[in-house]
Amino acid sequence: MSAARPCAAAAPARETPTLVFAHGWGFDAGFWDAVRVRLRAWPQRVLERGYFASRPMPEEALPEGPLVAIGHSFGYLHLLERLARRRTQPCAWVSINGFARFGAGDDFPHGVDPRLIRRMLSRLSASPAAVVDEFRRRCGSSPAAGAPCLATLAHDLRAMQALDLRDHVRGRVVPMLALGGTADPVVPARMAAQALPACGIDWLRDGGHLLPLEAPDWCATRIAGFLARHGMAPAAEAEGQAFLASPATEAPARRSWRSRSCDIGTRFGAAAGGYDRHAGIQRQVASRLAARIARLDLPERPRILEIGCGTGLLTRMLGEHFPEADWTITDVSSAMLAQARRRLRLGGVTRYRVMDGENPGLEGGPVCFDLICSSMALQWFQDPAQGLARLAALLAPAGHLAVALPVDGTFSEWRLAHETAGLRPRMIPFPRPEDLRMACGRMAARFDVERIVDECGGALAFLRGLKGVGATASRAETRPLSPAALRRVCAEFDRAGGRCSYLIAYGLWRRRGGRTHKETAS
Repeated sequence: MSAARPCAAAAPARETPTLVFAHGWGFDAGFWDAVRVRLRAWPQRVLERGYFASRPMPEEALPEGPLVAIGHSFGYLHLLERLARRRTQPCAWVSINGFARFGAGDDFPHGVDPRLIRRMLSRLSASPAAVVDEFRRRCGSSPAAGAPCLATLAHDLRAMQALDLRDHVRGRVVPMLALGGTADPVVPARMAAQALPACGIDWLRDGGHLLPLEAPDWCATRIAGFLARHGMAPAAEAEGQAFLASPATEAPARRSWRSRSCDIGTRFGAAAGGYDRHAGIQRQVASRLAARIARLDLPERPRILEIGCGTGLLTRMLGEHFPEADWTITDVSSAMLAQARRRLRLGGVTRYRVMDGENPGLEGGPVCFDLICSSMALQWFQDPAQGLARLAALLAPAGHLAVALPVDGTFSEWRLAHETAGLRPRMIPFPRPEDLRMACGRMAARFDVERIVDECGGALAFLRGLKGVGATASRAETRPLSPAALRRVCAEFDRAGGRCSYLIAYGLWRRRGGRTHKETAS
């Protein structure tokens, strides 16, 4: 094989390059969702290999202009083979759990024994779904949602057995980033070092074979930093405005969201013991969201991720509908999570995690979910729309995202009381419904908003109720009201009727792909 031809411009490209993603064997284009949403400042194209199409898919055309080739596992080898035929080469390469040779040989002793590949090919022809699912389980993933396309799967297994494109890697003249996991069961460290000659590999300690699913933040941060260092980031990205582009800019931003998360967790933790006494509206909203979820097409034993469980109001209601679910229950407050754990009695598999849902870091459980749900929690995200997009990236094919949260227009009476008194409200800004409606791109969606009036009986009761549930964080750039100013606001609020309304948005999104569970059952 000849070495890769030089890129027309090995120096920084004049225009922002398009990121071209290729998934590995036995997966689909949705594999990249969690990484892509974190790199949305770049134009992107994700290639679908068609492993779960009814017939082999035609090769997709690549976009014009500069490209960055990003391949996972076999996806990297496939890009090497395909782009070797292209006159203009990518201006950068990224390999994640990747290799330029897979099958063992005299000069590649740490590769996979060709007999194992031949045995896999033989079994594939008899039972493709079982072979694919066994491979995915070995990688740490769930079974595939669709029926496998035998022709494409077999073709690519033979390519893994035959191809040796290490010369393309050795002869590259453009930048390359290689990421790997020290606990990868498919491409172990010794194999990876030989399979990507002359490449320094950035290792994630204890990382497995599915790094884009296991550690999307880690992957995206390194890709963004790599591209910024080589002059291939959009202007805003290079300045650290869109995503963390280098270790130097990463630490302050990470401290910022962790500090916010800690503050919110502390406030809600302090209210954990008496939360349920004050959570009338929260219970009402959870009940209405649970009723919507109960009507969704979900498997009998769904993999459920809950964001911001509180004391378990929604969790308990869903437990009645899904007695044998696989639960991952999270909250930013350890005290709230402990309260939920003491009270809940759920069937199936249950794990509890202290986690900021806006920056999900999941370990020791599913990597994708049939249902991701949240009630009265996402309003605390710094960017609820962006947070929704991150969560949607964790959905399995045909999975559902179901949330309820207060939106712009909530507490309008309390706001009006401030304005009447000539003061600026200190409330956190609630998201606009139109921003949330489009947060998950082209996913199928249902979205409705309702007003719930809380006859709280006056300003002091209203404030005690907020404190009772821990909802006391205020707009960051405002100063606390003086006692005299607060008395004026309370007087105006009571004069207007002493009631307050919540504008609650219920959002239901469904990821495309896979068969519906009703179709599967039939």
